[in-house]
Amino acid sequence: MTAARRLLLLLTGINLVNYLDRYVVAAVLEPLGRELHLSDAQLGRLTFVFIAVYMCAAPLFGYLADRFHRPRLVAAGVALWSLATLSAAFVHSYPGLLVTRSLVGVGEAAYASLGPAMLADGFHESDRAKVFTWFYLAIPVGSAFGYGLGGLVAGAWGWRSSFLVAGLPGLALALWMAFQVDPVRGAMDEEKDLGAGEPYPRRLKRIFRNRIWLACTASYVAYTFAMGGLSTWGPTLLQRRFGVSTARAGLVFGALAVVTGILGTFLGGWLTDRWQKRWPDAGAGISGLTLVAAAPVVAWALATGSLGAAYALFCLGMFLLFVNTSPVNALTVSSLPASIRATGVAVNVLFIHLLGDAISPELVGRRADALHAAGFPGGDALGRALYLVLPAILLSGLALWWARHRPAAD
Repeated sequence: MTAARRLLLLLTGINLVNYLDRYVVAAVLEPLGRELHLSDAQLGRLTFVFIAVYMCAAPLFGYLADRFHRPRLVAAGVALWSLATLSAAFVHSYPGLLVTRSLVGVGEAAYASLGPAMLADGFHESDRAKVFTWFYLAIPVGSAFGYGLGGLVAGAWGWRSSFLVAGLPGLALALWMAFQVDPVRGAMDEEKDLGAGEPYPRRLKRIFRNRIWLACTASYVAYTFAMGGLSTWGPTLLQRRFGVSTARAGLVFGALAVVTGILGTFLGGWLTDRWQKRWPDAGAGISGLTLVAAAPVVAWALATGSLGAAYALFCLGMFLLFVNTSPVNALTVSSLPASIRATGVAVNVLFIHLLGDAISPELVGRRADALHAAGFPGGDALGRALYLVLPAILLSGLALWWARHRPAAD
């Protein structure tokens, strides 16, 4: 196995564990909230604290990644978030839980900023859509493990045990990553970048003058806002509206995530690889169309009173949302030259979380609390609160559609 393929395998495994750790919280929100006597707004704030620290740390790691050995930085981050996840099993107060989630954010920032840039340096531009298909396939699979494993373990041994199980795999991956070779920056780019070593403010200026990067970032801000709300509150909606158990809700959402994620991610990458030689902007067009199509499907899923219809509509809506993953991320990293790629990815991470999933779970929780206080039943209140994600899905698709035929920079 070549060094590049070994790196892809390892980074994909870390990405899987990343999302397992992230979504085990969503699987156990209901029993966790009952034991600690938390409101929906407080439960939503768990995601805000995690993302707030995560997005603030990402630019720092992006800055360090342009100068230091990236695999060791990633290894340190993975070890930190794994230990923080383990420690969440032993907290008995809301402030303690917030501290553990914030430490998870620091660790994940190291990986999220560096992983895509390392992969771009390991594979030729023509192969990146396919490579990112495998890399981002770990998102639905890891999310599914988070939902399913978290729900099953919580149903059998309590929500604290879910954090113990989720935190262990990352420690082994961190040790493996520490001994990997850092790929040469820009080695696989067709056009060699002459901006290496330039000052940080100048690199930021180059990033913000890149129209493709701006469009992809705007789209992903809206997409992350929507996915943050849906992924955090989806299992809880099933529990409150239809009386589904914690274990079953986690298993169902996990199954939906893994099936739709695999199919959607592969389809997005395959269509982009097939069409981009004829139409260079094929990835943006595919993502834009499927995102716009997802909005009415998700709206129907949130409004239906039938459990069977909810399952079917969430399945279709999640499939359409996941088609976007591979094309938009490949386009984001390929639009930037190697000398600013890690910085650009880090700044992208900052914005998509600052304006995206850092705020949507708490906003949905606050809206659900208000609707419940106004007399709506718990399930209906949460379902109506989730309507906040619908405009974001539309905006995400329209931003990518606008990016078609746009030059990268002035």
